[in-house]
Amino acid sequence: MYINFKFLLSVISAVLLLSLVLPVFSFEPSGGVLSLDGEDDYAILPFAEHGHIFPEGTHAFTVEVWFYPKAEPKEKDRDLILNQQVSIGLLAREKCRLGQNQLCSYRQAYLSGDRTHGLVGSDKPIQKDQWNYIAIVFKNSTLCHATNNRISQGWRLPRVDRVSLHINRPERVQDFVVGGYDEDKFVAPNGGLLYQVSNFHGEIDAIRFSNIARYDCAAQGDNPFDPPPRFFNDEHTLALWDFNDKEGSDRFEDTSGNGKMLIGMNGATVIDSSGIGNLEIRPDASLTTTWGQVKSVSF
Repeated sequence: MYINFKFLLSVISAVLLLSLVLPVFSFEPSGGVLSLDGEDDYAILPFAEHGHIFPEGTHAFTVEVWFYPKAEPKEKDRDLILNQQVSIGLLAREKCRLGQNQLCSYRQAYLSGDRTHGLVGSDKPIQKDQWNYIAIVFKNSTLCHATNNRISQGWRLPRVDRVSLHINRPERVQDFVVGGYDEDKFVAPNGGLLYQVSNFHGEIDAIRFSNIARYDCAAQGDNPFDPPPRFFNDEHTLALWDFNDKEGSDRFEDTSGNGKMLIGMNGATVIDSSGIGNLEIRPDASLTTTWGQVKSVSF
């Protein structure tokens, strides 16, 4: 058999060079995780007791989460991972260009300025049956996001400069929730169903809210990024749930010390993370992003 050793050497060299330029690493959860069955369980931080996580005048923030999705949303469903002033979840697959074993994620923020406020966000592929990292970062009227080992270009929004407290929602959905609501909530103006908020099926390892932009947005395009494998508490941490509570617990301590204890509902509990697969994050050149627009009307 004839072997072109020169060609083989060039291929090996290219693979080695790519592995040096684009990092590959593994993630494993830090002990306990919040387990959600996608049916009716969720965790709640009641608005009546705690208000908004971000207070008035928050001009910079980071929200980040490690999660393990096990199911794809049904048509017109939005599987909710977390929601209040910032929202992260999963969409039906036609919203993204997806590769093998990928799901479509969304990430959104409610932002305000002196004369306007509105919702802005993006949709992007993540991996099914693997650990995924998402962060939303805001500073100097610029919003960006990170997904696993890539961080997006910052998107300048000159008309807004802070997180919004003016979220025009019914009182029953003002709470901060993780994984869903006690029942499906519908958005159906004029009788036409736009989407249905449904429950997330999978595990969540940790969630952190910070009042600073912890990461620099890329100058252009999607750039390599090293997501933190653990979230730690510091003076800029407003809330931190690591779900390392006692196995079976349905009370999830806020390890920031700010007293924002999440309450597990309908069977949402902590389980041992042993046996939940780790994630080897590799480059993905097929990722795409679609940003929304800030609207000057109530949402």
